[in-house]
Order: sequence, then structure tokens, then C-alpha cells
Amino acid sequence: MGLFKTIGNLLFVPEDICLFCRENPWDNIKYICRDCEQLIKFTHKEVVLNLNNIDATYYSMLYTRFIKGKIYSFKFQGNSYLFKPFGEILAKTIEINELHKFVDFITFVPIHKRKEAKIGYNHSELLAKYISIKFNIPLLNKHLIKSKWTIDQNKLDKLKRKNNLKDVFNTMNNEDFKGKDILLVDDIITTGATMEECGKVLLEGGAKSIIGLALISSIKI
Repeated sequence: MGLFKTIGNLLFVPEDICLFCRENPWDNIKYICRDCEQLIKFTHKEVVLNLNNIDATYYSMLYTRFIKGKIYSFKFQGNSYLFKPFGEILAKTIEINELHKFVDFITFVPIHKRKEAKIGYNHSELLAKYISIKFNIPLLNKHLIKSKWTIDQNKLDKLKRKNNLKDVFNTMNNEDFKGKDILLVDDIITTGATMEECGKVLLEGGAKSIIGLALISSIKI
């Protein structure tokens, strides 16, 4: 009975309970209680990376121990419902910087189909869908793909990160986004190598410009 109860709790999390601690009612930021909010260091600002294919990149939070644990739970432990509080945090970054006024479409960093099959979802896609609905901006969900399996970026140094992603992304249905401004969503940005490669193929496919948006940056600023 305990196992089924646990599964049920994961699938049917009450809407008025903080989705980070799953104890306190949320009363400030949607899906996040005040206690958990105090453990988050919000930034909601641009991180300067001087990327060739990304016009600007924004991030929402510092990479604290608390957020590191929640990101890991979201990405690797099947806690997909965390897209809701994380989506609200991204939405705040969008609102503060008025990014919704400058983009025509939202898309996300893809993962390889084998990895998605293993996890059951693409966490960046869940985030992109959430803010797409919230701001009524169309989602490009069949346009940017990862066609080659790669080593996880966090296991590599800066040079190897760049080479690891060379020629692994492709675009489809390019006519849908030609001449359009796109918001590219990911969970974390460090060197910017992933967004740079995604931005490259989107621009080659006909996009006008790319703005990057991530939950966190591990760069010490």
C-alpha cells in the first residue's frame, strides 16, 4: 500500500501545496511557499557570454545547493511536476525583462530520443510548454532535434563541451520559423555551448534572431 501511495502522491500533487517541499501552502510565488522562496537567490537578469548565435541570454536563479537538488530531482528522478514552480520562475524572468514582447516563438534544447525514452520526458520541453501557454506564444516542438548521442556536458571541460556538440543538432519544418524571433529555453547555462549550437542551426534554418533563457547559470558572477 505504501508504494501505491507514494506513486499517487507524485502523480496527484495538490495544486495549493508548495511543489518544492510538498508541505506548506504556497502563498507568494505560485507553487512555491515562502520558506522555500527564502532559499532561492533570484537574479532574473542577463548573463553576458558573447555568443555568436544568441542575441542575449537570461537566467532566473543562482546555482545554490537548494536549487541544485531540485534541478537534479526534476531532470533525473522523474519528478516532472516540478516544471510548474520552475515555469513560474522563468515566467517572472520573462515579465521583468519583457522578453515576451520580442519573440514570435518559443522552443527548447532537445535531448536525444533514447535519453527521452529512458527518462520519460524532456525537462526543457516541459518548461517551454508552460511559458508558451502562459504567454500565449506558439511553441516550436517539432523543429529542433538532437540527432546524435553525446556525453553529458557537465562531465566535460570547456573545450570538450564545444566539440562534444558539434553537428549534433538539426532543424525540421524550417518554413514555420523563417524570419522569426525565437526564445530558446534550457535548464542551465554554463559556457553557452549548447545554446550556441542550437542557435546556429536555427539561424541557418532561417530564424531571424535567438534569445536564450535558462533557469540557472553556474557561472560565478
